[in-house]
Amino acid sequence: MAMTNEDKVLAIRQKLNIVNQGLLDPEKYKNANEEEITEIYDFVQSRDRLSPSEVTAIADALGQLRQD
Repeated sequence: MAMTNEDKVLAIRQKLNIVNQGLLDPEKYKNANEEEITEIYDFVQSRDRLSPSEVTAIADALGQLRQD
């Protein structure tokens, strides 16, 4: 079964280990561009560790995709 945007955002949120988990509310990504979410998800999952600058860049990219 294919993962939904919400599932991918949950996995990204866990991997980024963001303190304020509410910043990445999966519901806000339900209708976001699936290809871009998948690209971010694949990148995050391919890495064992993420640098602080990568975490910031990923959070910024997700912020731009968020559907309020």
